[in-house]
Amino acid sequence: MSYGPPRSHNRGPWLLVVAVLVVLALSCCAGLLISIAQQGGDSTAQDSAQDSTAQPSDPGPSATRGSSGRGTVTVPRLAGARLPDAERQLEALGFDDPRVVDATGRNRTVLSRQNWVVRTQEPAAGSRVAPSTEITLRVSKPTDGAPSHAPVDGVVPDVVCRDLQAAQDALQAAGFYVLSSVDGSGQGRRQLVDRNWVVVQQSVTPGSRPARSTRVRLTVVKIGEPTDRCSG
Repeated sequence: MSYGPPRSHNRGPWLLVVAVLVVLALSCCAGLLISIAQQGGDSTAQDSAQDSTAQPSDPGPSATRGSSGRGTVTVPRLAGARLPDAERQLEALGFDDPRVVDATGRNRTVLSRQNWVVRTQEPAAGSRVAPSTEITLRVSKPTDGAPSHAPVDGVVPDVVCRDLQAAQDALQAAGFYVLSSVDGSGQGRRQLVDRNWVVVQQSVTPGSRPARSTRVRLTVVKIGEPTDRCSG
């Protein structure tokens, strides 16, 4: 048995190992921080590049001038067209319903649109306007140009190219009441609304003086049909 102060253990190797581990840990942390910082910088640079690429360029005055004609439409020529055909043309171009006016100044109501023809239009054909522009169509009936001489008692008036109602009125005003009408197309259609039909032939010669009991037969077709020679 020996006496004296206790011998201390040798701690040198353990301290060295701990120090090495600490250094390695610090090195790993530093490398990780550097890597994150580099990635963040690259991402920022990429975002900046994308922002600069996506930013629209100044259109400049030439682009502004080029867009000044957008949204305008050329007004077609409608004079001479049947009212429904004119309205379809305008609708196809994006225009709203046109304003329809009686060209004769009689302010008649347009009921059967097929019976009306466009005479003039505003704006003029060829004008470039916005689709929101109001189009005015002045219309009349093809029969408006028919002879309208005051009837003479006992004398058969010329009623060709008048609508059936106007023709009957003129014949009755001249003293002829035995009247009939027949469909000139050969289809045997009945004339339910007389003003929708136009006289294309009459059986008694205009200007003649037959007996008042003479039957006057009027051959008629619907206004606007190909056989309507009065609608040109």
